[in-house]
Amino acid sequence: MNLDLVKAITELLRVLAWPVVGFIAIWWFRPELRVLIARFRRGAGLEFDPSAGQDTKTVATTPAELTALPGDLPLPPSAAAFVGQLRVTPLFQGSTDAQRVERLLHAVGFLTFAADAERIEGQIWTSQVSLLELLNAVDVGDALPNLKARFYDPAATRFSQMFANYPFESYLAFLKTNELISVDGGVAKITQKGRDYLAWRIQFKKPPRLAG
Repeated sequence: MNLDLVKAITELLRVLAWPVVGFIAIWWFRPELRVLIARFRRGAGLEFDPSAGQDTKTVATTPAELTALPGDLPLPPSAAAFVGQLRVTPLFQGSTDAQRVERLLHAVGFLTFAADAERIEGQIWTSQVSLLELLNAVDVGDALPNLKARFYDPAATRFSQMFANYPFESYLAFLKTNELISVDGGVAKITQKGRDYLAWRIQFKKPPRLAG
């Protein structure tokens, strides 16, 4: 998918939680998904072709002719206009159903990650980003006491009020719960998601964190 297009979509949806991102992406491509699902059901024997006595005439419909269904996620006018622009692009018009589904999955995967990264970015502290950067530079990881002395203790001293009820265990749990690091045998290592998060910060030119 074109990187500029992905960036435009990300900026539009970055304030939304990742399930909403997925619903919107599915909403965009629901005509193609319906066609593919119908094909898969017939191929698996879950749906049968109509008998000879039934009318087998199919009516070709284009995405523009489809009307909203009762359960569809409503879009703001500006977002709906963007969807309309997307539908008429050569990339969309020149794609097969299978290619559109692959692009849908690609977009959902990227936007899910980007939305989650935005959420983490709003909660992570400066010293935790620095901790991730250190682990990213050393494949063998580092011992928890070393990480505490190098990152947690100085931050707790500098921001004593913020850390008053925030022990090292909770500080570390934030990174583990968000799958940015793994801990085994008292040694912490950065995960692939942690590396991806750091790369995302650079790619989208996130400013340095100022607190914690």
